[in-house]
Amino acid sequence: MHSASKRLSQGCGRVSSDLTAVAQTAPTADPGRGAVGIPGARTSGDKTSEQTADIADALITVIRFYGNIRSRLANAADPELVPIFLLIQLVKDGPKRAKDLADTMCADQSTVSRQVAFLVKSGLIERRADPDDGRASLLVPTAFGVERVREYLRDRGHAVEPVIADWSSAERSDFLRLLQRYAIDLVLQSCLF
Repeated sequence: MHSASKRLSQGCGRVSSDLTAVAQTAPTADPGRGAVGIPGARTSGDKTSEQTADIADALITVIRFYGNIRSRLANAADPELVPIFLLIQLVKDGPKRAKDLADTMCADQSTVSRQVAFLVKSGLIERRADPDDGRASLLVPTAFGVERVREYLRDRGHAVEPVIADWSSAERSDFLRLLQRYAIDLVLQSCLF
């Protein structure tokens, strides 16, 4: 049994049997079928089309799985879960105006404004006068906010570690490089709409 499918079968009881079947069949999937073995899922013998369909299928599986984890975390009464992504962006990129933060996140300004208010009230960010325009304010992470981001990123790393524990350093590097490239391209593409 492939090690990933073995971990799936031994892992979370909520993982469905069809997900285990995907992991078991993925390395030897029939090129005429999708990654989930659905006849007719592919209409083209084109290798690029087959690969993009498999990538899309794998991403949907990952998104569903992490969506499930995220909803369980949200139900664990962590109200910081949603706006933490704004805080992470501010820690990574430095102070920004709310409008610029909304643009960076490809988000609606009113939604970002509500989340910013929560972050300010929680002491995770503060508003400071913009030195270039005294009428505007910059959103700046506080020391508490920076520490919260460090904890969050460390916890996320701990959550991913068991999944990639048996990967070689080269496999981890390749995955990281490609995933970062995909994430950047995805953000750029989504901001066009």
